[in-house]
Amino acid sequence: MSRDHKRVLVTLPHELWIMGAQSLEIERSVAVKAERPSVSEAPGDGQLWLGGHHLFRGNLYATTSAKVGSKLGGFVDRVCVVRPGLVCGVGSSGEILWSAESETVTHRRKVSERRVTGLVATPRGRAIWSDGSQDAWVIDPDHPSGYMRLRLKTTSPVEVAREGVAALHVTTAGRCVLAARDGAVAWTNPGLRLEAERFLAKPGAAGRAVPLSLAGDARWIYVLRPRGLLQRFLIAQPPIPEDADEPPPPLPEAQECRLRWPASCIALQSPPYAAEDVLATTLIIGGPQADGMLGRLWRQPIDALEWKPLALGERAITEALPPEAPRAVSFVPTRSKLKGPEVEPLSALKVDDVLKASGPLHITQARGSLLERPVARKPATEVMPGDAVLLPAMVRAREGTARPAMLLWPGVPEGDAEPPEPQWLVWGDRPRGWMSVRTPSIRKQGWSRTDLFPWQVALARKPALAGSRVELPEKWFDKSLFDALKRECKHLLKVLW
Repeated sequence: MSRDHKRVLVTLPHELWIMGAQSLEIERSVAVKAERPSVSEAPGDGQLWLGGHHLFRGNLYATTSAKVGSKLGGFVDRVCVVRPGLVCGVGSSGEILWSAESETVTHRRKVSERRVTGLVATPRGRAIWSDGSQDAWVIDPDHPSGYMRLRLKTTSPVEVAREGVAALHVTTAGRCVLAARDGAVAWTNPGLRLEAERFLAKPGAAGRAVPLSLAGDARWIYVLRPRGLLQRFLIAQPPIPEDADEPPPPLPEAQECRLRWPASCIALQSPPYAAEDVLATTLIIGGPQADGMLGRLWRQPIDALEWKPLALGERAITEALPPEAPRAVSFVPTRSKLKGPEVEPLSALKVDDVLKASGPLHITQARGSLLERPVARKPATEVMPGDAVLLPAMVRAREGTARPAMLLWPGVPEGDAEPPEPQWLVWGDRPRGWMSVRTPSIRKQGWSRTDLFPWQVALARKPALAGSRVELPEKWFDKSLFDALKRECKHLLKVLW
């Protein structure tokens, strides 16, 4: 939400939408270079700071942004305005404080490669960030040489992945909220003293309790979890009216409900220029549709949700991890070596070879520029768990044209890394060739995302491969539809190769 609560700022891959809070209609669209941009509004003049690969300056009332600074890559994956004229950036390479007046870095700390899970600014001019560990860290611009640590009181003395802080938020009343992967939620007072913490009695299976987004006002903290599950935790009971004959029944400590659609982010909508203690009555919720290729945004009255009691419990403390048994280094290969005269770049694949949909599979690697990755052919029985596979497909865009496509099905990731999402490629027209279904490539073709999505997908086959890969929807596998779309594409000659 913007500072005056009149607009909603929505970050999308390579794009920022500025929407009216009441109508949820797009007022302005700002093209950005970052695939996962972050945005923060400065107080007073509607100035916007955009983070990602670099730092950009924009405005609520403009459709362009300008790059500022140099050598900030890796330090501004996420940004927030800490004080007027002072921007904090946190990224995979470290943290910085950037002075907007002198356009210089006033503080920089370099670290080894890491991921950042949250960055927020407090009303008292400090920044709080987290990297997925059990701690969150406070940067005070007046004393940047040392960071203050925030963590839940009930935390294991050893590093436990499920206790890592996965999301941060600052409520309208200035409280800082920390949410962990195991479902735990804690909040501080405006002075960053820990006030309370809550733990779920039944966190569920791994990943089910991960916080996707947070919101909060003076009374409730809202936590969005996977599969459209929304929970809220009571900060304090409402005051008893002076003219009440008897006190009202107390509110429950925790509640939950199911949203009508899957969601990935939430924000509280308050009246414009409302005071800090005014309670929000409406949630603005965003989520995916069309297999995640498009988004959906809707307003939801909080009182209209069907709230149910949520059982709370205690966190199980891990005193010490069992020592790992010594084991020999494994030299068993997990991915194929793509070398030799038969290997070619992905961009050189011929459409007719892909659409044969029989015989050996096309395999490639998981890293590198997508269209330059080496591709080789192997039988399904020889594909290794770490190999990424290109599955032949046909798609019909929303505007009606059927065209060849490929689905990059990633292999099993190394160690504890998150499995990458499958990627789509389609055959483009201008220029003619394979293209990734990403916003910059779509723009280059002269299309819009609503020209393509929602689309109809048909994969030719689902091979049995080694390794536990990301599950693909069964509805995508339809050999008869694949053949029909292929015949239609060749007959109409709308798509040439």
